[in-house]
Amino acid sequence: MLLHALYAETTIVDNNTTQSIDDRKCFDKTFTVVASGYVTSVRFDIDITHTWRADLDISLSAPDGTQIDLTTDNGGSSDNLFVRFRDDAATSIVDDSQSHTVTVDRKPEEQLSTFNALATAGDWTLTVCDDARGDTGTYNGGRLTIDYLSSIEEVLQLGLQVNFRMDECYWLGGANGVDDDVKDSSANLLHAQSRNKADITSGLSQICRAGDFNNTYSDPNLSDAVFYPNQTVDEKEIGRNAPFTVSAWLYRRNNDKWMAGVIRVSDESWEDGWGLVHTDGSGNNIDFFVNSYQTFARTSLSTDTWTHIVATYDGTTIKLYKNGSLAATQSQETYTVADSAIVIGDDVSGASIDDRWQGSIDEVKVWNRVLSDNEIQTIYNNESAGKNFDGSIRECKQCNGSTINANSWDLISIPVDLRSGTITVADVFSDDMNGSYNNDWYLVKRVYSSTDNSSSYEYLSETDTLEFGAAYWLASRYSNEWYVDGLPNVDYNSTHTACVNPPCIEIDLTSVTHDFNVDGDDGTGPYRYNMSSFPGLIKPVDWADCRFLIDGTAYTPSDANQSGFASKQIWLYNGTGTDASNSYTTCDDTMECKLIPFKGFWIQLQGKTKNKTVKLLIPKE
Repeated sequence: MLLHALYAETTIVDNNTTQSIDDRKCFDKTFTVVASGYVTSVRFDIDITHTWRADLDISLSAPDGTQIDLTTDNGGSSDNLFVRFRDDAATSIVDDSQSHTVTVDRKPEEQLSTFNALATAGDWTLTVCDDARGDTGTYNGGRLTIDYLSSIEEVLQLGLQVNFRMDECYWLGGANGVDDDVKDSSANLLHAQSRNKADITSGLSQICRAGDFNNTYSDPNLSDAVFYPNQTVDEKEIGRNAPFTVSAWLYRRNNDKWMAGVIRVSDESWEDGWGLVHTDGSGNNIDFFVNSYQTFARTSLSTDTWTHIVATYDGTTIKLYKNGSLAATQSQETYTVADSAIVIGDDVSGASIDDRWQGSIDEVKVWNRVLSDNEIQTIYNNESAGKNFDGSIRECKQCNGSTINANSWDLISIPVDLRSGTITVADVFSDDMNGSYNNDWYLVKRVYSSTDNSSSYEYLSETDTLEFGAAYWLASRYSNEWYVDGLPNVDYNSTHTACVNPPCIEIDLTSVTHDFNVDGDDGTGPYRYNMSSFPGLIKPVDWADCRFLIDGTAYTPSDANQSGFASKQIWLYNGTGTDASNSYTTCDDTMECKLIPFKGFWIQLQGKTKNKTVKLLIPKE
C-alpha cells in the first residue's frame, strides 16, 4: 500500500468517576488533553451498565465544539454499552442488537475521523443522555485515545498517494520517449505522462501553473490527458480501494458533451472504480460516481471560474465537496475495483469521442483515506491563498532555467538574446551554482576543425562570451538549479518564408570540411556532428517544424536526409552519470520529437554540405 509514512504520538485520558444515568436526563464527562498537536485518529472506550440500551444518546465533542454521535437510540432492548468505538471496526453500533457482557469493537454512528486535523489540547466532552422512562443505569468509566502529530502539515500528508501540482515548465505529450513529465510531488514520486496536446499554462491557473486540456473531439486516439502508459502495481494502487479521497481545482470551458471524464479510475464500461465526471445533459454539473456512473453525488460547476472539488468514499457513502463545503452525499455499498490506473482529463482507454474534458485542471491529489470536513476546509483555505495544500509556502518555479544533478554532466542550451552581445559564463551561472568555477563546476564548448571533420572540446573561463545557437557541456559536483537572469528575450531574427510558425530563429551550423567521396578518408569520418542549441525559453518545439537551410533553400529534416545533406535524426542527451557519452535518446521528424528549452542536441551534417552555408531554422515556441 502506498502511504506517506509519519509516526504519530498517542495520548490517553481516562475519566472513571462513576455517575448514575437517570431517566430523561443528561450529564457531561470531561477529558482534559494536555498534549499539543493535531488529531490523526480518535478511539473511545466506554463502560456503561444500562437496561434497554436504545434509551442512550451519547456524543463526543472536541475542544473547538465539533461534535459526533457515538450512538443514538441503538440496540433496542439489549443491555449495557461495553464498547471500544473505532472507525475501522467491522460492525457498526447501529447494527448491534446484542447485550454486552465484555468489551466489543464497534464503528460509531458518525465517524471519529471527523476530528482529524483538529487541535488536540483542551477539554473533550462526552455527553450521556437517557431519552426515555423506565430504564436506568450507571456510567462506570471512559477512555479517550488520540493519535496526533505535531503539525497540521504532517496530518494532511497522511495517506497521500499522489500529488500533481502541475507546475512543470512544459509537458512533452509523449515525445522523445519521455513518460514522466508530469511530476508527482508526494513522497511516492509516481510521475505520470502527458498525452497529445495536454499542456501547461501559467496565465490560467489556481496556483503557479495548471494543466490545460484542449480536446477537439476529432480523434479518440489523440485526446489530451495525463495518465500512466505502462501501469505498474504502485500506479494502479492510486485510489484503487476504499477508503479514498480525490481533490482538484477545475476550470471548465464551454463544453456541450453529455459526459466528460475529468479524473477517473474506471474502465470503458463505466461500471467499476470511480470518477469525477462533467455532465452537460441536465445542466453543467460535476458528478462523483462510485462503481457505476448511474450512482453519483452531484453539484453544479460554473463556466470560466476555478472551483475546488473534493470527493470521498468510505465504502458505504459517497461525498462531494465544493469550495470547502459538503455539497452532496449518496449511499453506495457496492464497489468493484477497476483494473486500471488514474487518468486525468480524459478516458484514455475509451473509444468514444464524448469522453473528453475541455478546460484546465490544477492541484490533483489522491489519499488512501477519507479526509475530514475540517481537513477539506483547511486544504481549500490554503490553496485559495496560493499555498500548498498543507499550508506550506508554494514557490512558483521559474521557467528561465534548468537543473543538474550532483556529479553529472548535462548538454545545455542557453538563450542568448543578442548575437553580438557580451553575455559571459559568469553572467548566467555565477549567482546560481554552488562552489567555485573550475573546481566544482565548469562549462565546455565544441570547437570544429577547419582542415577536416574532426572537433575538440575547449574549457571556458568565467569571462568567456557565450555564443548564440551553441550548446555546451555543463559539469557540476553539486546539484544545482540555474537560471538565465536578465535574458528574457529570444532573438527571433528570421523572416524566411519556410518558417512554420513565425517568427523563427536562424542558427549557423558548421558544414563538413572533408568529403569522403572526393578527398578520401582522413580518419575523422564522413560526417560533421554539430553540438546544437535550442534557444527557446518556455515551451518545446516540434522537430518536424524545423527546417534546414542549405544555401538558402529550405528542407524538412526528412527531405534533407533524402537529399544527402543531413540526418533527419537528432540525438538528445539523457545521461545522469559522470561521463558525457553513450547516453542518448534519438528521434526524427516522423515521430513525436521535440527540442526542449535549455537542452542541447546533436545534428549530423553529411558530405554534400561541403562548401555550403548551412543553417537551422527553428520556429517560435
